[in-house]
Amino acid sequence: MDQRLYQQQSQKLVLSPQIRQYLKLLQLPLTELSQAIETELVENPLLEEKSTDESDITDSMRSQEPSEQDTPKPATEELRPGESFEDLPQWLADSEGYSHYSEGRHEDIDELQKNKDYSEGLLTKPEALSDYLLWQIRFLDLSEAQRTAAEEIIGNIDENGFLQANLDEIASAVHAEPGEVLAVLHKIQGLEPPGIGARTLQEALLLQIERKKSPEAPVAREIVEKHLPLLEKRDWPQLARLIGCDLEKIRKSADLIARLELRPGRSFYAEETIAVTPDAIVTLQEDETPRLKVEIVNEKIPELRINAYYRSMLRKKDLDEKTKVFLKEKLQAAIDFMKALQQRKSTLHGITDELVKEQGEFFEKGFSHLRPLRLKDIAGNLGIHESTVSRAISGKHMQTPQGTIPYRSFFSTKLETTTGEEESQKSIMMKLKSLIEAESPEKPLSDQELVVKLKAEGIVIARRTVAKYRDLLKILPSHLRRKR
Repeated sequence: MDQRLYQQQSQKLVLSPQIRQYLKLLQLPLTELSQAIETELVENPLLEEKSTDESDITDSMRSQEPSEQDTPKPATEELRPGESFEDLPQWLADSEGYSHYSEGRHEDIDELQKNKDYSEGLLTKPEALSDYLLWQIRFLDLSEAQRTAAEEIIGNIDENGFLQANLDEIASAVHAEPGEVLAVLHKIQGLEPPGIGARTLQEALLLQIERKKSPEAPVAREIVEKHLPLLEKRDWPQLARLIGCDLEKIRKSADLIARLELRPGRSFYAEETIAVTPDAIVTLQEDETPRLKVEIVNEKIPELRINAYYRSMLRKKDLDEKTKVFLKEKLQAAIDFMKALQQRKSTLHGITDELVKEQGEFFEKGFSHLRPLRLKDIAGNLGIHESTVSRAISGKHMQTPQGTIPYRSFFSTKLETTTGEEESQKSIMMKLKSLIEAESPEKPLSDQELVVKLKAEGIVIARRTVAKYRDLLKILPSHLRRKR
């Protein structure tokens, strides 16, 4: 092997910085876009948010007063501390006359601060399951060794309330005998919430049944201990024969079991609520043409502009070359950023308009009328690349008359019916769901029977496809849906 130099021609896609920035902003949802704008405002001094504030009013008032100097002064709102150290003394001088705007507002500011402190005082950290259990064991009569074992057991209880470590491991960790650890576990299992510290689902159900005082509790306990598979199948006659009681008592016992908590620690879940901000809103207008109105949400996107002070600096002939190069780079970056924002809005609006045209029936009638649609179809109508459409809808949601849903939900593969029409995968799933909801509880439809019923409507799919769609809809098989 030896080293040598050679030339080679090749074609490859090279994206300009402007296109890269546009594609980056395009795929950001509204909340992340707002953060990106804030970051750009901090990093680029030539970019500022256009707003009407007190300084605007002050400027208009001062502009009517005679100037002490012939040299015009830049607007105060366009000067910021730290932007130009040369003009900082002048900025401070200009600001002296504006103090009367803030003097009368000290009380309001103090009141706002009091309200803020009060609101923050109301915020409390939700109590964790482990903290609640540790608080309860303080009231148990435990020795020091038992308390150590109890803390080790609680530390191995997951958020669902189940013990995730075996007794031998815990005994080894606290240098105790497994029997001693088991005795402590039984005490913990007597704490709240019922079923806590169970090692299996069956044990969790039995712990809860032990606290029930109803007449059905003994039968329910026997069902859980010995006949869980028959309970899953709802085979009441077989359960009645095995246990030796009437059907009515079996049903009441099954109802008692159904009201038990499958995850004893569920009430201590600390899941945060995720608020989805729609990037577009489609509303249905009655007695108007067109009936569907599209609006791109811009409430979190501030209106940007180039700072006039720095633009005036660029016009100065005595400006040193290093500063001029810096300002030109920042000016170009600010212009590119604003153009990318505008292109993002235009692209998202175009995609939303096309979705409204293609899926008009969905907005009025629901998911069962969702037509088959591909990214390629929207890209072809807009004259853009398919990957651009994919970036534009990534992580974004649309508020519709049918609820707030992801943009991805509008796209679905197509299946051709026997009549030559096209059905989307989602609309077929909705029809499948409707057939199952209308079935007889005593004789639910099997997957093969569902295939036959769909075929009668012109939809030909395999039994395994029906099973797949049923799993996606989280619907049980027919033998588990049957109510005997």
